Amino acid sequence: MGSGSESVVRFSVFLNGVYPPADLSGDIAVSYSSATELNPAGIPRVSQCKFVLPLRLVCVPSSAPKNGKFKITIDTNKPPISLSDVFPDFSEKSENNDSALGFQFITGSRVIVLASKTSQRYRIQSESFEDMWLVVKDLVQGLQRHSISVGVSDFQSSFSGPVPLAEYFHTLDQHFQLRVEAHQYQDLLSERAVQFRAIQRRLLTRFKDKTPGPLHNLDTLMEGTYRQVLALAEAAEDTRERLNQAFVRLRSATHLLILLLSLWQRLNSEQSDILEATLLPLLTDTPQLGWEESVDAAVSHLLKTCLSRSAKDQALSLSTGPLTLPKDTARLKKHLTLLCDRLGKGGRLSLSSEANAPAALMMPVSCESIPEPVVEQEEEVLQDSTQFIKKKQPSKRVKSKSDSSKESSKEKKEKDSGKDSTKEPKKDSGKEKESKVSSKESRKESKDPAKESSKEKESAREKDPAKESSKEKTKVSRKSSVKVKEKKSEAGDAE
Repeated sequence: MGSGSESVVRFSVFLNGVYPPADLSGDIAVSYSSATELNPAGIPRVSQCKFVLPLRLVCVPSSAPKNGKFKITIDTNKPPISLSDVFPDFSEKSENNDSALGFQFITGSRVIVLASKTSQRYRIQSESFEDMWLVVKDLVQGLQRHSISVGVSDFQSSFSGPVPLAEYFHTLDQHFQLRVEAHQYQDLLSERAVQFRAIQRRLLTRFKDKTPGPLHNLDTLMEGTYRQVLALAEAAEDTRERLNQAFVRLRSATHLLILLLSLWQRLNSEQSDILEATLLPLLTDTPQLGWEESVDAAVSHLLKTCLSRSAKDQALSLSTGPLTLPKDTARLKKHLTLLCDRLGKGGRLSLSSEANAPAALMMPVSCESIPEPVVEQEEEVLQDSTQFIKKKQPSKRVKSKSDSSKESSKEKKEKDSGKDSTKEPKKDSGKEKESKVSSKESRKESKDPAKESSKEKESAREKDPAKESSKEKTKVSRKSSVKVKEKKSEAGDAE
């Protein structure tokens, strides 16, 4: 294909079974190669587009039935229009009645659309709840297209309720029951297969013996087991087909529920996409992962985050356990009911972190925090006291060193001259008194900051054990020097 060229590709669409599909839209992906000067062989390219099949492929116009088991009413803000303008493909058998139109699906079920002549409402009724989905979708989209073509910009459609949860739960229970049956058939089939292989092994060992013995009805048991395996396989296959059909009906009912919730609360496109991703996480139902457990986990996540009652109830960390087949649908029904209730009370669907973040808590007046300047003043006082203690302690060391040096010099003088020794004790005693007075004053000064902060004094003692040991040494040295001087003075008097 050259640049700018077009080609028409025809394709066929088939139904998987004799039941209406859940969606008439689809995606097409076309891969081709375009040649260039550098690459004559062509560069691979992919083009994608979406399409919507007409409703006429799965249903035909029919006479409108009088009554229906299930009913849905769609409200608008504009006067009703002719149904032939909304459904132009079905206008040939409208029986000259623009206020009623009937649809008959390939399964035989019928759906009727009634337009009110006095009010701005449209009613859809049918014998099957899930079959109304395609008709309701085309009605809402047709009304929107007609209003745009006429030039009406403020057209709105809504749903006043109540939300048909009971009808939806009935479809859900049918699908879940078929899942349980399929699981049971699978277990029985595996058991019979194990039994069949065990009988085969026993028969082979009997046949391999050189002196074969009686079979003890093993051949009859093997034949009966084989028939059971075939019957269970056929039943499992039939259950699988019915399960696929039930899953399609469940998808149709879920699409209808999402549309009604969007019209009920007037959700925007982003919120509708979130709701659709929550209630329709799977396109196919598999034995390993089913629709019920997937939807239950997704709805629980919404109820704990953006649809929680308050910011305190929002879960910061969510448990992600293995998804298994539940015992029943009671929990799922409860969560779906809570989802509709929270949406009806004004809850909004959002995946942003700001919307899910818990609100800031307001502290009461009685729980006010201590202002920062007070803490800084206390820290300054502590620093000043520690500096004061550290400065006072080195002065004692200096005094003790000076006293010891004086005493040693005095002892030398006493040896040189014995006469002056009688006078020196008096002077030394006077100096000792002065040193005691100064030590007492320093102790008083050191006690004052200790009284203010006893904890700081203990920490200072723990930090400076060497200083305390030096103090004790100076005291011992002073006492010993005093005793030596007293002995010397007594010796001088004796002389």
